[in-house]
Amino acid sequence: MRAAAALALLLAACGGSEAPVGGQSASARPKVAILCADGATFAVIDPLLAAGKLPHIADLIARGARCVLQSADPPKASPVLWATIFTGASKEQHGILSFTALQPDGSTRIYGSTDRKLPALWNLVCARGGTAGVVGNLNTWPAEAVDGYVVSDRFARGDYGRDPAVRAVSSRVTYPEALLDELHPLLPGPDAPSREELARLGTFTDAEWTALQHSNDADAELRNGLLALRFGWTTQQGNLAAALHLLETRPQPDVFIVFLELTDRVGHHFWHAYRPEDAAGGAEAVPAEWRERWSNVVPGAYEVLDEAVGALLERLGPDTTVFIVSDHGMQGSGGNGGDPAQPSAVGGSGKHHRDGVLIAAGPAIRREGYAVATIWDVAPTVLAALGLPGSEQFEGRVLATLLDPRFVAAHPQAAPLADPPTVPSPDAPESGPQAQYLEQLQAFGYVGGDGRDR
Repeated sequence: MRAAAALALLLAACGGSEAPVGGQSASARPKVAILCADGATFAVIDPLLAAGKLPHIADLIARGARCVLQSADPPKASPVLWATIFTGASKEQHGILSFTALQPDGSTRIYGSTDRKLPALWNLVCARGGTAGVVGNLNTWPAEAVDGYVVSDRFARGDYGRDPAVRAVSSRVTYPEALLDELHPLLPGPDAPSREELARLGTFTDAEWTALQHSNDADAELRNGLLALRFGWTTQQGNLAAALHLLETRPQPDVFIVFLELTDRVGHHFWHAYRPEDAAGGAEAVPAEWRERWSNVVPGAYEVLDEAVGALLERLGPDTTVFIVSDHGMQGSGGNGGDPAQPSAVGGSGKHHRDGVLIAAGPAIRREGYAVATIWDVAPTVLAALGLPGSEQFEGRVLATLLDPRFVAAHPQAAPLADPPTVPSPDAPESGPQAQYLEQLQAFGYVGGDGRDR
């Protein structure tokens, strides 16, 4: 009976059900926003907080709580980790195993929402009578039907968002599908970012700028950190513009999620200039010109993140509980960044660290509350912060010490539901952005020239 009831809720909610669950009316339901800071680490945040350079993040911590969010050990690929964060389950259960999946004919394709075996947080919220808004999260294409909207990870990852001819052969980039035409003018232009925009991070020679804009050297593109910087910047700015527009033009959904990726891209490719002492040969192994010109690329990206947090906070309701979450931290890989004479092959100097970031503030959070947290605990805690029942699929736990007891008393959770699994569908609709997305993964160094994970 319990599983049947949960299935009925899931099917009804995705069609727009307003039925309350857990004894709360829709009007009284709390709100939660999750700002996904990919690859963010306190190793960079804390010195910037001490210098007063992250005012919006500092304010959240001052009126809320922070703790290290432990990832898998060792940390896996980001799609695996984010799927764990949003399903509360391990990869064997949720089915997102890496960046790309090998096909029977030997080709590869990027994992998508149709590969996921479990409902994600947005599905769970809908199944409990809530509304959801999702912008840019990994593996959200094809965009799923929810009571709200989904802007998939294919939206901000290439020229297809601006080109009507390409959009015509793409499908389910957003839900509702017509939302794409409303949002595509908000994407950065084909020449973005400008040198003036990136001057706050670092300065670039003409050869480096050419590599940042694009490279025709296929081998170099397999780890072009400068191109990865461009992709990271434009994708984050595209997601942010869409998120701000949706918050300005529509009622705030019960759970709102936006993906911000620049911190990860610069961490992987510019760590050598930020912490040259982490190179295998010490600081002297990193060319002096990089240490001088690029030392602010990593911390500058966190300042850009802070500005995005501030812009989002301005548009979120004042009673929103806000979480900043990262899937993993960052550390030096021992690499020195490459050879200045080969700018198309710069990067590869940072790698994943197990310790990520959890920052939370708002009505559901106990000020200065502390919890030892893992990525498996995020989804259970978010549902508790919404006053909604948990799920039997969760392997983590509610971070009770993070939550304000008064909020918990006013919004008690009903018993966890037996949410039905989803049915993977490898025959997803054809999407034009596939090739462009693979190019980006190759520039990041995640995927090799054959399209397979490295």
